[in-house]
Amino acid sequence: MSSYFKLLKSVVNDTVKPAWHELFRSMPDSLFLGTAIFSGITQNFPLGILVLAMLELSLIQRVFGGFLGSVASNEADVSSATCLPGIPSPYQVSILSHILKQSAFPSGPVFFVTGVLTYCIASTLNFKKELKELGEKEPEWNTRIPLSITFSLLVLGCFLAWRFSNSCEDVFTILGSVVLGMPFGFLVYLVHVYLFGRNAVNFLGVPLLADAKITTVCGKVPN
Repeated sequence: MSSYFKLLKSVVNDTVKPAWHELFRSMPDSLFLGTAIFSGITQNFPLGILVLAMLELSLIQRVFGGFLGSVASNEADVSSATCLPGIPSPYQVSILSHILKQSAFPSGPVFFVTGVLTYCIASTLNFKKELKELGEKEPEWNTRIPLSITFSLLVLGCFLAWRFSNSCEDVFTILGSVVLGMPFGFLVYLVHVYLFGRNAVNFLGVPLLADAKITTVCGKVPN
């Protein structure tokens, strides 16, 4: 029994913790690059629009941080390499660092991740009626919304806890950046639905009720 405990402890300390640390350290660039690469490989339209949303949120944070900087000193303390955004490497590779402003408020990484997760949750909730209809035949569809919200909040909570535990931001900056990132993430979502339609945020590939009704009227039964 003790040997299994030692093995488990070794796996946690030597594998899980370092991977966990590097995962959050590389955000938000890893989130942006991963989504961009996967959207290109799969030619997935909603993921491509999500990449656009990420760029828009980065620009919003830069404008907002720059505006506050014009009123008072708003430079972030980046003395710790752990808190610097980007892919950890000797060169600290980062694409979003050229867009996100290193401001004390709002925190670029916290604002970005909060905005993106808000965008994704709102996108899933957009298809509440479709998921309810599908759930009447296949119950597993009923879990999509609660699981999406649960995992999004879990990722956000872990990311915020990691930033705080590494003294990247204080609790007030973190909470303020979250409060600011949520409405802007929702605003970008609304703009995208208005400009590109609901399919632009259809990450689950849910068949739209409107399409199903049109197909039924035409005398064809939807799959």
